[in-house]
Amino acid sequence: MSDPHDSSPLPPGGQPLPKRIPTARYTSREWQELEHERLWPSVWQIACTEDCVQAPGDYWEYQVAGVSILVIRGDDGKLRAFQNACPHRGNTLLEGSGQGLREIRCGYHHWCFNLQGGLRSMSPTGDRALTASQRSEGPAAIGLVPVRLGTWGGFVFVNPSPEGEPLSDFLEEIPDELAWVGMERFSCSQFMTVPIACNWKAAVDAFIETYHLHAVHPQMLAIADDVHTPITLYDKHTKFVQPYGVPSPRRSDGVPDQELWEAFVLNLGHRMGIPFADVATPGPHPPIPDGKTLRDVLIKRIREHLATTGSSYDGIDDHHVIDDFHYHIFPNSVLNVFAGWFGLIRARPGATPDQCLLDMWNFDLHPADAPEAHTRPEQVTLAQEELPALGPVMLQDLELLPSVQRGLRQPGLHNFQLTSAETRLARMHQILDRYLEPPPGLALV
Repeated sequence: MSDPHDSSPLPPGGQPLPKRIPTARYTSREWQELEHERLWPSVWQIACTEDCVQAPGDYWEYQVAGVSILVIRGDDGKLRAFQNACPHRGNTLLEGSGQGLREIRCGYHHWCFNLQGGLRSMSPTGDRALTASQRSEGPAAIGLVPVRLGTWGGFVFVNPSPEGEPLSDFLEEIPDELAWVGMERFSCSQFMTVPIACNWKAAVDAFIETYHLHAVHPQMLAIADDVHTPITLYDKHTKFVQPYGVPSPRRSDGVPDQELWEAFVLNLGHRMGIPFADVATPGPHPPIPDGKTLRDVLIKRIREHLATTGSSYDGIDDHHVIDDFHYHIFPNSVLNVFAGWFGLIRARPGATPDQCLLDMWNFDLHPADAPEAHTRPEQVTLAQEELPALGPVMLQDLELLPSVQRGLRQPGLHNFQLTSAETRLARMHQILDRYLEPPPGLALV
């Protein structure tokens, strides 16, 4: 079978993509320290959603690579972000998330800050520790350290660096391309986090290529074309678009309509309004009108369900109704976008190169007046015995990743080889080099 990925575009600027990646980027402390020093403190990343901080006094802590950032809705209604440290002696101010905050009080010496980050008061005699110039400038001069913040699509982005490009430039064409979705109208009721014994990049890798589908997710070959998935490379980010409702060309034996129907209901039945409790009993496939295919029937059923959510997407074509628009937002977020539903996967580094935290958020479109619309999400960490509830596809990936990490640590494997189907992985490492400027032993060749 010929490889359609052979025609994948060159990155902007025409720089050839690497074919080999040093395994030390996934296993060495030296590389991890470079990321901690030069990547995470310097790049835009998704911290939470706007629904997490809807009301004045709502706050949400985002942690990555030792960096802790507080996202706070001020009593003036504005969103702000601060480094989660008291400027007096560095004590962590808040942990996790909460509501009804009226002030930010340090638990070490009771210095108190308002929700705009300004110093409101100190403990008795605390002002004696200030210099004369600090006293003359007033309490506002000793406020919390601000962090740059921006929003798009209902997400809150933060960047610890005070310098660099604005969020609108960082996101490039993505907001315009996804304007048809109306992502800010969607709701997520629960943020799920799973600890995984692998490097954060190994987790991202598993979700930005379709090459593993036939080996790890063979059940998906009945409903998704894993071969004809055109790839787009932006300056920092990447995309593929995967056709759904058609079998993979790898299924040369042919896929009966009933098998396609059952596989679609099992994996994506919620897109047609089928409750999760009913996907195991899909029944016979609906009648297929003359001159139509089962893909056409699926599209019709999806449109009918979308109409019940308050938006029928009448203005978009069938391709946008059923297919998967899949974005990697550098460095650590993956958006899996369908009409009426999308998911976000975010990987964060763990304490060692062999650990990461995988955050999973599912977003549904509800009528604006529905009780479940724009509720404040609950944040939970899933135990191993709870993982099967995520579904077979996600479970298959999560079970595989520790095995990948163990293999990358074998002493005779200094590089791993990429195929043309893994263009997005290669591009991610090019952009990592731009931020990290690694030494020769870790640089791409």
